[in-house]
Amino acid sequence: MPEELDPAEEITAATIHVKRLTTLAYAGFAAAVVVIGFFTFNFIGPLSDDPGRWGQFGDYVGGVLNPTFSFLALLALLATLGLQIRELRISARELKNSADALIHQNETLRQQTFEATFFQLLRLHNDIVASMEVLSSSLKGRACFAHYLNELEGTLINEAATDKLEQFALFYDIFYREHQAALGHYFRLLYNIVKLVKRMDGIDKRFYTNLVRAQLSSAELKLIFYNCLSAWGSEKFKPLVEEFALLKTIPNDTVPADELLHQYSPGAFGGKYPESWL
Repeated sequence: MPEELDPAEEITAATIHVKRLTTLAYAGFAAAVVVIGFFTFNFIGPLSDDPGRWGQFGDYVGGVLNPTFSFLALLALLATLGLQIRELRISARELKNSADALIHQNETLRQQTFEATFFQLLRLHNDIVASMEVLSSSLKGRACFAHYLNELEGTLINEAATDKLEQFALFYDIFYREHQAALGHYFRLLYNIVKLVKRMDGIDKRFYTNLVRAQLSSAELKLIFYNCLSAWGSEKFKPLVEEFALLKTIPNDTVPADELLHQYSPGAFGGKYPESWL
């Protein structure tokens, strides 16, 4: 494979080829002058009316110049082919550079589109949180999650449903159906934000999921913990929670028994279960 040259070197080489072609043209002209001049110097005389003499002159000129011109034409053809090859090489490189630039531009546009969508969804998620209300307790925004968490954990403890997954699932289902209007779209949007990051290639996925986790309060993290053990989140949301360690900053306080905790892999907590939960 020929050595790759940069565009400036290719142009210089092409210029040399053009000069060589010009030199060949001059060489052909000089050969013709020499041959005719030699004939004139040795056989100069009055112009003959004899066609045979003109035929002899033509045979002489053709016999001497035709091989010379043929050889020069071959050299010119080879030089022209070399020039065309270099031109094609330059064109191919320019096309490749244009394609690479277009790919890079598309990747940049793709990431910009992703980030615009990501942050728009994150703002929407915060708007959902800000719009939440518990009218019976005059609570708004993130304060509602502590209320929901206390209600859920109180039920689980009172019903002794903290050490059996089946019992937990039963009472969580009752809790979720009661508060689905408030919590349903919260969990669905949060799941779709993380799924958006999961599906996007060529980005630092941990960076974006860490941003998501940074938006979540302690009560929200514990509710996510419970939700992903239920039929409402175990199939789709729980694998993402484990993959991106969304529970890494969950509060290190009391929690239901080990059976619920070990439904998760340690990856959900950043690689290690919370010590006080064991």
